[in-house]
Amino acid sequence: MIGPPADSGSRAAVRTLQGSARAAHYEVFDPRFDPEPAYWSRLRATAGLYADWSWAALAAQAWAARTPQYVTVLHADDGPCGVVWAAWVGPPTRRHRFALTTRGGRIGGLDVRAPNNASAPGWWFADGTGQRLLTDYAPAMRDRLGGGSRLLLARQLGDTDAAAVSAPLRIVRPTEPISMLDTASFESVEHWQSELRATRRRSLTQIERTVDDDPHLEVRTGPMADTDAGEVATLLRHNAEKHHDVPIVPLPMFTGYLEHLLRQPDVVGVRYVDPVSGALRALALILDHPQWPVIRSWSTLPLHRGGRRNLYFDMYTQAVRFALASGKKGIVLGKKMTELKRTFGARTVAQHAALVPLH
Repeated sequence: MIGPPADSGSRAAVRTLQGSARAAHYEVFDPRFDPEPAYWSRLRATAGLYADWSWAALAAQAWAARTPQYVTVLHADDGPCGVVWAAWVGPPTRRHRFALTTRGGRIGGLDVRAPNNASAPGWWFADGTGQRLLTDYAPAMRDRLGGGSRLLLARQLGDTDAAAVSAPLRIVRPTEPISMLDTASFESVEHWQSELRATRRRSLTQIERTVDDDPHLEVRTGPMADTDAGEVATLLRHNAEKHHDVPIVPLPMFTGYLEHLLRQPDVVGVRYVDPVSGALRALALILDHPQWPVIRSWSTLPLHRGGRRNLYFDMYTQAVRFALASGKKGIVLGKKMTELKRTFGARTVAQHAALVPLH
């Protein structure tokens, strides 16, 4: 954990929050240096946190980040009651430089978001109250990082949380919505397809037949622990390089990070492979969840390097098949291409970001 009191000989210092409505105390960890807390697996399960919250993945990502990244755990008398992930944003952040220090600069803010997933919030509170970002979390971080923590940016706020995060001078703006596909009401893939418009249904049927008839292509859905992380990283970059439409381009998923992420039992891959060599031609990474798995990443080889047309569309068929076989409520399809995803039966969920001054 960062910043233990001066009289403490341990990094694992615990600080107390004042006020009866707040959590009793908190811990702030820097995964680069701090070991996994003994309770972390239990907390992940209780909070329903995805595989990118596994401690090994958090540590690998933190070492390859542009800024320091902190995991804050709030505790009640009977155990953890909240967890928040955030990156420090401010000087000396640079586009082409990794984090150099164990904490942020003298002045800046906290970017609260999921560690590597734009389709989920970067926090969980036992009582579900998003306002605790301001009543509990913000005071804890200012206590730890100092008065230079001037702003808090919270992403992936639903309508309820956006209204709950109230503070003077806050700015709330809508962001890209998330697409979600409900599958619990369907008995089979065919049942799901029967609810789609005729052109989409015929298209998916034809694409699946083409995939099945291709002697040089095989679909494998399941754990990814036996997959070459370097091959996955190379494949994912083909898609990542298409999305450079933002001021600061997100860093790719590095091989070292993927080595830890792919070992997690709650990571599932929809792999399109050469049946002889096993070489990847396309891949969808799914972060599993008891109710709402999320499609985290998709990529395919270019056609001239062995890729195939329309595998992106077939991936939705395979994802629905996985969700039905494992009894999910549905699948989170993520952001972008909202209208296209509606043709697969998805609905949209409004998302907001809130920028709040900290005093």
